[in-house]
Amino acid sequence: MARGGLALWAYTPATNAYPLLIGEYGEQIEGLEVTTVAPGGFGDLACVLKLGYPHDARLPRPELGLFSRVVLRDGPFTVFSGEWSDPALVLDGAAGDYLLLSALGGGVALRDDPDDSSYATATTAQGIIAAEFAKRSAFLALDPDQSAVLPNAPTNTFTPVYDGYTLEEILHDLMGALGDYIWTVYDHPSNTDQAGFPTWQLRAHPRDTTTTTYLAYGEDILGWRVMPSAQRAYNVVQVAYVDPVAGPGVVTVSDPRLNGDGSQGNAPFRRRKLRRNLGHLPLTGTQATAIANAWLATYSNPTNKVEVELRAVHDANGRLLPLHHVRADGNLYVPELAVRGQSLPVAPLAGVNQFYIVETLYRETASGDTRLVLQLDNYADRAVALLARLQISDEARQRQRGVYRAVQSPGAQQVGYCSIRSPSVAAGQQVGVGLNFVPVLSHIPTGLTFTTIASTNVGSGPGVTSGTLTQYGCEVTVTAAATGAVVWTGKYTTQGA
Repeated sequence: MARGGLALWAYTPATNAYPLLIGEYGEQIEGLEVTTVAPGGFGDLACVLKLGYPHDARLPRPELGLFSRVVLRDGPFTVFSGEWSDPALVLDGAAGDYLLLSALGGGVALRDDPDDSSYATATTAQGIIAAEFAKRSAFLALDPDQSAVLPNAPTNTFTPVYDGYTLEEILHDLMGALGDYIWTVYDHPSNTDQAGFPTWQLRAHPRDTTTTTYLAYGEDILGWRVMPSAQRAYNVVQVAYVDPVAGPGVVTVSDPRLNGDGSQGNAPFRRRKLRRNLGHLPLTGTQATAIANAWLATYSNPTNKVEVELRAVHDANGRLLPLHHVRADGNLYVPELAVRGQSLPVAPLAGVNQFYIVETLYRETASGDTRLVLQLDNYADRAVALLARLQISDEARQRQRGVYRAVQSPGAQQVGYCSIRSPSVAAGQQVGVGLNFVPVLSHIPTGLTFTTIASTNVGSGPGVTSGTLTQYGCEVTVTAAATGAVVWTGKYTTQGA
């Protein structure tokens, strides 16, 4: 059974398919495992449910069915909240019949609806998230309260291209574009659902690595593994990006402790460059530089991948806490690791004796023992990050199958080349050319702006103008200043498409 007085509640979601059915199974579960992750919030839950005589595991129980809700509680504290994802009926010769239950945290609802972007103008990250919530307001399983989404109100604006992206993918993208930010889905502090349990609330904020959340002393620790990693040691960061107006660009930032020729100088390790391509997210040069500097701050001093296994834990004031109260997106202070510093620190020091919690795994063994395993400070694992990007890219590519023509995403400006030539025209005569948009625009543009590359005998009045605007193209005209040949070449940029 669950240790420490944990209650496992299962209930049907708000739907016409079933009435509200609630069951509590805390006394009947075994082999409980619960995780939290950052980014993500509530991770997953797994347990074995043995109903025993006279109950039969084969009887249907809607509250234990696919997509029904599950909440693991310790009194008023929510250890986990999510929905059943793979409830399995199992029969074997040794244990008889039982239910093998697994659930995913509330953040799984962010993966449900890949949709097209709908931004015509540059928008703040919090504005983009609000628009995505509004688009899904009739069916999104998260609480509509967004007061915990970027409360610091970053002013950076983006015109993203999110065709076929889920809300989860968009959040990953935006948090990276803002710098060192994190998002989670945890229980709402006050709002409840139809069964009286807290709703799922999205939270997004700058990652805090300095505030102590939990303490672990020597007698609390069963084991640890501290591994400085070359995957997290780079002192030059290069970011490739695409500005929606100016086009492709590259920004490079370096650790000032390196010498100008790239030799090590006073840097803690030799020159190593990290290059990332952010072409999927339109950025200005200023925004790309901010992202590069955030990565440089993270990578330019060697940090560690850390795993700690605990049998006890304390809050920031030293009071003993149940192990299952520890959540990802906090910091663990381990005073015994202070000797790892070049000079002995007397306070929590990020990367030396205080570590950001990326994942928690609370486990109850069959013998009744409880353990907490923490993964610390390895959120920036480069191999994992690259794999995640490849998975997202592949999913986006698969969603595009069957599209017979490419369409420019809403709000994404199209930039192209245009040329008008005529060997002999009269003064004041207009000369035009048809312009074909490739790909097709999502909306008819409100106009085009032009940047001249070369111009001969073009009047200074209306200059270059666009007309007969459609999603597929338009007409571009110039007026001859005098009799003779007319030549104009330049770049165009669509507006309001």
